[in-house]
Amino acid sequence: MATAWTSGSSRNSSAIDPGTYAPSNGPSDRGWGVLKGTEIWSGLFWFAFGAFVLKQGVDLGYGRLSAPGPGFAFIWLGVILIGLAAIVTLGAFRDAGPSLASLWSGTRWPKVLVVVALLLGFGFFFETLGFVLAGTLLLAILMTVIDPIGPLRAIPLALLVPYGCWWVMSKVLKVQMPTGVLAPWLG
Repeated sequence: MATAWTSGSSRNSSAIDPGTYAPSNGPSDRGWGVLKGTEIWSGLFWFAFGAFVLKQGVDLGYGRLSAPGPGFAFIWLGVILIGLAAIVTLGAFRDAGPSLASLWSGTRWPKVLVVVALLLGFGFFFETLGFVLAGTLLLAILMTVIDPIGPLRAIPLALLVPYGCWWVMSKVLKVQMPTGVLAPWLG
C-alpha cells in the first residue's frame, strides 16, 4: 500500500510548471541560474536597505545603554534587517524559488490601478474630509467594489474601523488626526 508521499502515489510531480518554480538540483545547478530567482534579489535589496538604516543610525549616534542616543533603535533595526536579509539571500542559493515573471502572472492590473488611484484620492482628500470620512469612503469602495465581501460585513467595517482608529489615535494616544467636515461631531 503506497502512501501519498511515495513514488507510487497519485501526486504528479510533473504538474509543476518549470518556468514558475526552479528548485536546485544540486551543486551543478547553483551559480548564475540562482539570479533568476526572486529570493536573491529581495534578500539583496533588504540587505542594502538594512545597511542604509544602520549607516543612518551610526550617523545619528548610538549613545549608551543607560542613555540611548537618537540612532540607537535605527542601529539595531539595521542589524536585524541585515541578519534577516542574509538568511533569505543564503537560502536562495539552496533553493532559487519562483521566477520573477511568475510572481506577476495573473495580476489583475485594472484593480491594481484603481486601488492606487483610490489611495492617491485618500491622500489628497485626507485633510479636507478628515480621517474618519476619507477612511470610511476608501474602505467602503475597497470592500464593495474592488474585492466584494458583502454589504452586511462591508458597511459596519467601513464605518467602525476608521472611527475606532481615529478614537484610539486622538483620544487615547493624543495624536492629532484631521477631523475635516466631521469636526463639529467628533470634537
